[in-house]
Amino acid sequence: MPAFDYAAYDGSGKLQRGVISADSERHARRLLKEQSLLASSITEIEVFEQKESLWLFRTLSFSREARVNNFDLSLLLRQQAILIQSGLPLEDALKMTIEQAETNAQRRMVQSWRSEIIEGRSFSEALRRSPYKISDSVIAGIGVGEESGHLHEVLHRLADDIERGAENRKTIGRALIYPSALLTTALAVIGIMMVWVVPKITTIFTSAKRELPFITRVIMELSNFFREKGVFLFFFFVLALLVFNLLMRDEVRRRQWHRGLLMIPGMGRWIHMSNLADWSRSLGVLLSNGVPALAALKISSSVVENLYLRSKMELVTESMRRGNSLQNALAEHLNKSGFLIHMVGSGEASSELDGMLIRVADYYSLRLRNAVDVFMKLINPVLIVFMGLVILAVVAAVMLPIMDMSTMM
Repeated sequence: MPAFDYAAYDGSGKLQRGVISADSERHARRLLKEQSLLASSITEIEVFEQKESLWLFRTLSFSREARVNNFDLSLLLRQQAILIQSGLPLEDALKMTIEQAETNAQRRMVQSWRSEIIEGRSFSEALRRSPYKISDSVIAGIGVGEESGHLHEVLHRLADDIERGAENRKTIGRALIYPSALLTTALAVIGIMMVWVVPKITTIFTSAKRELPFITRVIMELSNFFREKGVFLFFFFVLALLVFNLLMRDEVRRRQWHRGLLMIPGMGRWIHMSNLADWSRSLGVLLSNGVPALAALKISSSVVENLYLRSKMELVTESMRRGNSLQNALAEHLNKSGFLIHMVGSGEASSELDGMLIRVADYYSLRLRNAVDVFMKLINPVLIVFMGLVILAVVAAVMLPIMDMSTMM
């Protein structure tokens, strides 16, 4: 449901600001009138954070759903857990959070939750109806917490789950960002040298009409190519990205692409471990919160970002629905995940499946961090040597003819 920022006057003439969920602006005005508030201004919230409001970013992204920052969500859930545990009613806890919010995004998100609760809805229903996209696993866990009367405990667990899941994605991102930034900087420097620096220096060599060293001729040819075709290469790259994005909007193609990512040496194993960790932790937390097994399996499958692995998890859920044990279902559809299958079997045998799944998630998270740390230690010297060789080649291409000319003189 859409949410609206409003400014309205109460009976004493004091201006109040907040967020209200409604089907339309007219509906929002009617709801404010029922609360004895006279609307001054009502503006629909555009739930796109930062760059997602830019057309190009939305075009290049695979999803247009409004996502919530994991850090913000974890912080807000933990705040509610502490305030509720101290005896504060949920509505008052949300009001206090709004007053103490660190950012405007946090304030507006909590205001959208509180406006739904004021209308008499439960916390889980308020999250479901919020314009900010909240994970189904979080909503289901909060719903069970409300029914069991242990909401603050559930909120603490969910906050931990969100933080650890986000840490896996940050681990992979950290492994890719540094090499990408280093290579991009190197290519930018080389491009500047090829387009502006090298041509000005090599004009001296061509006017001398002497035979140039092989490496100099290669660098000059590359420089001419980038000067003549560089703009076309840039637009071709942008066009390729747009076409790729359009192709990836088809779910079947995107699933095949995700399957291909799993086959990439090194990175495929990281993606596999990260998704298994997220699935295991989500399922373990849901089961420990009292969510029925089949419902927990269905919700946990939705947190798996790799569509190929998600389809496998959905087959596991279907196999469980037909009466198989979780261990047999995993062995049938995820036969390459031996550690997970063994631990799940042990958890089912000991009736401690939820705790065993969380241990599995911690194990995969630890393996992922160790693998990325080793990769970072190996890739740094490799990239530095590569950049040094490229720069050395350009310098040699310029200096060798100069040294040759000075010798002849």
